[in-house]
This record gives sequence, structure tokens and C-alpha cells, in this order.
Amino acid sequence: MAATGGARRRRGGRFEAGGGLGTTLPMELTLPPVSSCLPELRRTAALALRGVDGDVADEVLLALDEAVGNAIRHGSRGRRPVLVTIEVDQGWVHMTVRDHGPTAALPHVPAAPPSTLADGGRGLWLISQLVDEVRVGRWRSGVRLELRRRAESRFAVAARGA
Repeated sequence: MAATGGARRRRGGRFEAGGGLGTTLPMELTLPPVSSCLPELRRTAALALRGVDGDVADEVLLALDEAVGNAIRHGSRGRRPVLVTIEVDQGWVHMTVRDHGPTAALPHVPAAPPSTLADGGRGLWLISQLVDEVRVGRWRSGVRLELRRRAESRFAVAARGA
């Protein structure tokens, strides 16, 4: 099924009523390697996040936008599409972003923010601040970025633990 802005949904798109903290069907998107697809990505991904705490959904959407933007800028030199999967399952939001590369060296997630004078390198650091887990791995000749975030607000989790 084609969506506007060049994004294609491969499967998913139907979600459980009240959805957020239960399980949603995986939403898989195939995006053209152009930044003009990012607004459609955010709108479509927001559907998968129905029922997720508003602040969490906002942070997840920002992390996903940054991850796909990085895949477009750095991992789509061959002009091949970027593949995105989003799923909410048992209280976690799972996201995967895959590009086709070519990528010679895998990027690393910095432990500290880059220097304010640095030309780049903020993307993965920002993503690591917005989600609970970041994994970077090889996918074909490109990169696979796996992100996980609790679907419940960190403040709610902390309040329950206190």
C-alpha cells in the first residue's frame, strides 16, 4: 500500500484498540533515501505509537527521525531505500532502521556528547539519550540500527519504584 511522500507500508498498520502498552502488529516502511520522506515517516510512525505516553511517543519519534535521517545521509549512497520497522510489544517500543550502504565502518554510539565545534556526530548520541537501548550492527553492506524504549514514561516507572 503506498503512502504519500514516497513511503510504502509493507504490512501492519492495524493496531489493537487502546494499543500502546499491549502489542501492535509490526509496521514496516520502505522509504526513499530523501529527507522529504521524514514528515510522512513521523505521521505514519505516530499511528504505531497510539496509546504510548505522549512524552515517550515524542521522544521515540525524534529518535526515529534522527536514525532515518542518518541512514539517508550516511547509508544510502547507493540510492537504495531505507527500511524501518516499528512495533509496540509488552510495554516496549521496538524500532529497526536498515540502510543498504555501502558503509565501510560501522558507526559507534558515543558515550559523551560531541564537542560543540564538531561538524557532526550528534545523531547517535542524541538517539542514545532518547531511548533505553541502541544496537548498531551490519546488515548486508549497510547498517542495522535497533532501538528500544519503554512505552511507559520514565517518571511513571520511577514513581512506582519509589
